[in-house]
Amino acid sequence: MNRGTTARGGGRFVSHARTFSPASLVPDVNRRALLLGTAGLCASLAGCSSGGDAAEQSPAGTGTETGTASPTATETPRHPRLVGRSFTPARADACPADGGALASETETGVSVVGCVSGATDCAIARLARADYDVESDTATVVVETVERADAENCAESSVVRGYEATLRFESGLPSRAVVIHDDADGRREVARIDVAP
Repeated sequence: MNRGTTARGGGRFVSHARTFSPASLVPDVNRRALLLGTAGLCASLAGCSSGGDAAEQSPAGTGTETGTASPTATETPRHPRLVGRSFTPARADACPADGGALASETETGVSVVGCVSGATDCAIARLARADYDVESDTATVVVETVERADAENCAESSVVRGYEATLRFESGLPSRAVVIHDDADGRREVARIDVAP
């Protein structure tokens, strides 16, 4: 009996056996290798099999925006600031009748008109001090008499020297102003005013 034939019931039944050869497996092996290689490449590129959707996806947001609130700045109290001063000699007849000083408020500060006494005819009026104290909120003007630098042969006699002084402020005005004379009659306060708020 030939291989592939079987006698059954007096008849003859012929079966056709399929023969496999190594060469017939090559296309399948190559196709599997190609698929495996493509899968590995896609894995390294992180999502090429999804058609680019994975690259466009992002983690779900919380739906709220966060930010740092701006701190509320504490406003520093502003005080007047002395930004200018001037002092010029004036005629003695411009002095007050009592020979002291007259202080007055201006739009930008304080103005003082006064006169100081000297012991000789070489005496002149000079601004010794003009400042502002924040704690007491007070402007102070001190005027003195001194001998001229080029003075010679000065005769001793009582003289009066007039002057005008101004103080200029920014960021408001001081609450008060004080005028002090330091002259032949000694050191003393001669004027004081309260500046309107």
